Amino acid sequence: MHSSFCRAGVLLGLFLSSLPGVAQREGGGPPSQEPFAHPPAPLPTRGLGNLKGVGYRDGMLTILTTTGGTLRVQPYGAGVVRVEYYPAGQPVRPPASVSVVQESPYPGLERAALWPEPATQLYQDRGSRIEWQPYRRDSDLTIIVQKKPLGISYRHGPEALVSEAAGSFQQLAASGSPEAGMRVSFRLAPEEHLYGTGSRALPLDRRGRKLTLYNEAHYGYQNGEFTLNVTLPTVVSSRGYMLFFDNHAPAVLDLGATEKNTLEYRAENLGSLSYFLIAGRSYAEILDRYTMLTGKQPLPPRWGLGLIQSRFGYKTEQEMLQTARRMRQAGFPLDALVLDLYWFGGTTRQGDFRWQPQQFPDPKRLMSRLDSSGVKTILISEPYVMRTSLNDSLVRSQDLVGRDQSGKPYTVSSFWAGPATLLDMFRPAARQWLWQQYDRLKQDGVGGWWSDLGEPENQPTDMVYDLGPTRRIHNAYGQAWASILHEGYIRNYPQERLFNLARSGWAGMQRHSVFPWSGDVSRSWSGLQAQVPIMLSMGLGGVGYMHSDAGGFAGSNTDPELYTRWLQMASFGPVMRPHGVVAPEPYWYPEPYQSIVRRYAHLRYELLPYLYTLAWENSETGSPLARPMNYGPTALDPQSLFDLVSENEKENLPEEIDLAIPTWTWNTRASTGWGADRLAKKQTKEFAANNTAALTNVNDQFLLGSNLLVAPVLQPGQRRRNVVLPPGRWIDFYSHQVFNGNQTVGVAAPLAQVPLLVRAGAFVPRAPYVPTTAHYRTDTLNVRYYADLSVPESSFTLYDDDGKTTQSAVHDTYDLLTFWGTLRGRQAGIRVALSGKGYAGSPVWRTINLEIPRVMAAPTAVLIDNQTVPATDWQYNTATQMLLVHFLLDEKPVRVTIQGLALNQQLASPAPELLTLEAPSNRTFGDRTELRYTLHAPGSYPLQIRDAAGRIVRTFVPGEQASGPHTVMWNGNDDQGQPLPGGIYTAQLLDQHQRLVLLRE
Repeated sequence: MHSSFCRAGVLLGLFLSSLPGVAQREGGGPPSQEPFAHPPAPLPTRGLGNLKGVGYRDGMLTILTTTGGTLRVQPYGAGVVRVEYYPAGQPVRPPASVSVVQESPYPGLERAALWPEPATQLYQDRGSRIEWQPYRRDSDLTIIVQKKPLGISYRHGPEALVSEAAGSFQQLAASGSPEAGMRVSFRLAPEEHLYGTGSRALPLDRRGRKLTLYNEAHYGYQNGEFTLNVTLPTVVSSRGYMLFFDNHAPAVLDLGATEKNTLEYRAENLGSLSYFLIAGRSYAEILDRYTMLTGKQPLPPRWGLGLIQSRFGYKTEQEMLQTARRMRQAGFPLDALVLDLYWFGGTTRQGDFRWQPQQFPDPKRLMSRLDSSGVKTILISEPYVMRTSLNDSLVRSQDLVGRDQSGKPYTVSSFWAGPATLLDMFRPAARQWLWQQYDRLKQDGVGGWWSDLGEPENQPTDMVYDLGPTRRIHNAYGQAWASILHEGYIRNYPQERLFNLARSGWAGMQRHSVFPWSGDVSRSWSGLQAQVPIMLSMGLGGVGYMHSDAGGFAGSNTDPELYTRWLQMASFGPVMRPHGVVAPEPYWYPEPYQSIVRRYAHLRYELLPYLYTLAWENSETGSPLARPMNYGPTALDPQSLFDLVSENEKENLPEEIDLAIPTWTWNTRASTGWGADRLAKKQTKEFAANNTAALTNVNDQFLLGSNLLVAPVLQPGQRRRNVVLPPGRWIDFYSHQVFNGNQTVGVAAPLAQVPLLVRAGAFVPRAPYVPTTAHYRTDTLNVRYYADLSVPESSFTLYDDDGKTTQSAVHDTYDLLTFWGTLRGRQAGIRVALSGKGYAGSPVWRTINLEIPRVMAAPTAVLIDNQTVPATDWQYNTATQMLLVHFLLDEKPVRVTIQGLALNQQLASPAPELLTLEAPSNRTFGDRTELRYTLHAPGSYPLQIRDAAGRIVRTFVPGEQASGPHTVMWNGNDDQGQPLPGGIYTAQLLDQHQRLVLLRE
């Protein structure tokens, strides 16, 4: 949202399109809190010493140390280990976690229910160390406890995984001092890459950085902001493990910044320390295990995947209805409208939770009218209660707010909107009161919620809550707030899915049906460029729906190209929600921008079968919807033997054999010991293949699920861009050109087109366009099979349910449509099968329009269930090289056989761009601007400045430059050093251009 009312300013149109957003905070300054303003001086430390004694009980190793401390090691499941350290004098009792919801398998869980089974043998004492493999038929995770000095390392199969660098140690500082607390450090391999850590406008690979764990709001942030609204105590390694530090105290993650090959976690005032080591042979497996610990994200209501329109803000009932009407008239889909703080009367009324009667005289009627047209209403709320609020006296008199040291209600006088109090989200009475407000509004017809400022943005450190002082509870505050809505829905509306847009949270936030956004981003190209790594980093922390204020929030400039490129990217994101102070609705923009945005909004709705299946996969496994380039493929398949047998074994298989075992299993698991061994080897090989150097730190493209590769355009004026391809073959969504993987290619990116590629062998389902998900049906599906000889077997399972109830997974009231494709020479076999119990309103019949691109000639025959299909039921288009086969699907599987299938196997090899000319530091400037470019290969290229008539007025000729980013400072002078007049100029590097506006007084 915003940090205060937008200051009025003079709109200069495109001339101001690159100016940074002006802070909306009172005084224009940063938040009053500075959690890490003064780094502590180095202090003496004390380790845990050596091993003194060891015991084993109920699946836990307990180790006593020579310094009087205790170390406990406990498996939580396959590949997951919890380690706890307790120095001398500390009670051996883990503190309550705000993140972990999975109970340990020891005791309380039936041994027979565990798979793999716990090992019958205990640990092995090997003299200088203890070795323990707690599960057999696991990922072969071995725990090694070094006795002297005490420390733990881990082995995954035969390979060393990670080891503590110096065990755990405490800092010797006075109790209560910020410097007091615990640390633990780990050794890093030279080529190891580190991911996660939450929402930060930094490159995906966090290696070499020192990062704080303390949620902060930064108004108008751009690329390069170290700390934002959600920090997460999780680090994912390219070596196949996650470290999850299970405490919400303020902390520092030193990821090789101080010592190049050391990762250190340091937290304030921790008397004891615990962390989880989570190992896996893929990022998907790691996240599956992590989200088992901290909770899976429930399925969203299907309307949450539609277009959600927001602005700061709709002030009246008439504006809401007019916006919905204009969206429909302009041909844009719409599933929800967001009401900012005007619904209750503005900034001074925060905490009222009452409709402003003059502007919203009949909210029930308003929301009913919108809902009848397929548009939900989302309401904003904040954790602050203004001193001017109707509820100020009530929350203070009933002790529902944070308190000062004497126990009196604490007034936050420095809050940007004026003096206010903060609700104590940990106090049962406050939680009950707040839920009562939400419940009353829910009964009016509210469809979803918007939880703003939940870091909290301004939280003085001398405030006290039920769970402790500010610094102790700060990171857990948003988590506690989100749980009020989550628990309330479970209790009062158990059938209904919750949708909560939230700005802050902590590890485990996903289980509360939180759909976070990345905060008050600058409406600038730099703000746009920050969004891909923010989204991907959150996804690697188990939070699969991170998105942004599409179009940019902070700033009153309007740049149609920026808006178009942002909306193109958002159309493929987990949530599509345009938002801003001015012109966030697409109908404000002229042609061709409006039509381009409309085209991609329509494409998103057509892709709903695919997107909704990804949402289901996230709820089942924790895999995010948007994924980094080295994530690797995932799928819900019938376990296929074809992928698990060797090449020699494949040659001896008869062509007609059906290799699909009808046992549903995620690709992170196998149903037999033989299958588990083969699958483990396959996953290890794939993990290595996807973690090549070229894929480990890609910050300007992402995978949407396994099958789509999105390469958004993040630079103004850019009309071609390089795309880095993972292993396999990739097919252009528009032209159907085929590219080999493991290379970088140059791809056309005209204004009307964002580069989009499809994994060879993929099935991509689409549904007919509808203007709202309320009209969504799967009785007709257009399924494109990207058949390719390099992928002899592939599959995709589509998930479908009623889109609104929470009981689909509980009672199996859903449909699964599975598409298998096998390709042997010039014959293709496609099998389609339906499973699941169905749901109310599930189609009795589905029309499947199967499309196969890149077919060079009409096939010799098309058969359905071994019967030749008449020509009226399939078509071949010579011009588009597309084969189309129609058939009906009910409960009986359908098998399509295509004989004489001639696929175009020509490979495209477009050369990559040599360089990228990027957005300057300021496109509109008075004295100087920084011109930026990145060389993708070493070289020397002149950078020219041209005036409006096209004449060259300044030339920069660098010497030979290395690949990587470079800058040139231009002060507005010509080659002779004379000031140029104000006007429009163009920076040109090879055939790439950037538009500049020089202002002169």
